[in-house]
Amino acid sequence: MEVEVKRPSALSEIEIDAWRTFQVADPALHSPYFTIEFALACDQVRSDTRVAVLRDNGVVKGFLPFHRGPLGYGLPLGGPLGDFQGLIAAKGLKLDLPAIMRASGISVYPFGFVPVTQESFTSSFETQDDCHSANLKSGFDAWYADRMAAHKKSLKRYEAKARQMEKAHGELIFTMDDRDPAAFETLLAWKSAQYHATKFFDVFSVPWTSALLRAIWGVQSDDFAGHLSTLRADGRLVAVHFGMRSRHAAHYWFPAYDPEFARFGPGHRLLLGMIKDHATSGISQVHLGVGDFRYKHQFGGETVSLGSGTAMSPSLGAFCRQSAHMVQKGFEALPLGPVSHLPGRVLRRLDRTMAFRLA
Repeated sequence: MEVEVKRPSALSEIEIDAWRTFQVADPALHSPYFTIEFALACDQVRSDTRVAVLRDNGVVKGFLPFHRGPLGYGLPLGGPLGDFQGLIAAKGLKLDLPAIMRASGISVYPFGFVPVTQESFTSSFETQDDCHSANLKSGFDAWYADRMAAHKKSLKRYEAKARQMEKAHGELIFTMDDRDPAAFETLLAWKSAQYHATKFFDVFSVPWTSALLRAIWGVQSDDFAGHLSTLRADGRLVAVHFGMRSRHAAHYWFPAYDPEFARFGPGHRLLLGMIKDHATSGISQVHLGVGDFRYKHQFGGETVSLGSGTAMSPSLGAFCRQSAHMVQKGFEALPLGPVSHLPGRVLRRLDRTMAFRLA
């Protein structure tokens, strides 16, 4: 296997065509995260964005996009914002991942959301999670009937709250693709406030993250688009969401709402409007992400299994990582209370620091 590493923006037309062919042909790659447009957006805002072009006798066989860190440390495309990760290649093709990593200058590659169908990663899987998904292949009415059969009480309650909100605050207006810059800035402010309130790392405290959303928002084509969706009550913004879609799948990404309207569940009303719009525009699935949240069960109905772990190729960096992992496991087996989880917290902090690093 021949491996050439370059920036996504340096890919040739032949390489881009091959990327698109692989991505469209395999339903497991339909997420917008696997599109060439997402890779180009990452390249636009992060100078450490690279893609390993994989060839066999000169014929393109696949791509591994990543972010290059110091000392052989690599990250999946999009870093901590990447909810789908992995190789873009022909369906069912198993490649030698450690060999690809060595040729790409990567020795340690922690990943979190690789489809379990990607056998190249199987030996590195440590855990699996389910991404909830709304199946729109048969249209909105079929999806809605299925969800009502499973969660009628909850969905009826959300609809009742939406009517109460409209009665109390004025007509509700849903916009699928709102181009209002002020609404975008409000989304960032609401999300940052939410992160601080929950003591979670503020994703938008790092400049490249909001720049990535802006770059995605600037792309509007049949193959890929960034959407800012809004819900307004009598002209007042009450809920907003930023996400993206490919030709076949949409990703539910950054939702937020005005805390003053929390009792009305404006986010549920906004999500319902988005799903209905996606269904009428030919989208066959809406990925809601991993996590055991009630609304994901209610609006989803299907799941996509994703594996996480750390792929390594023989090197000093990999040896250090393996040693640290063994120390972590050893401590976790000891009856030391919270102290036993200290090495694991240090490793996760390192991964997060590297994930948000902009070269």
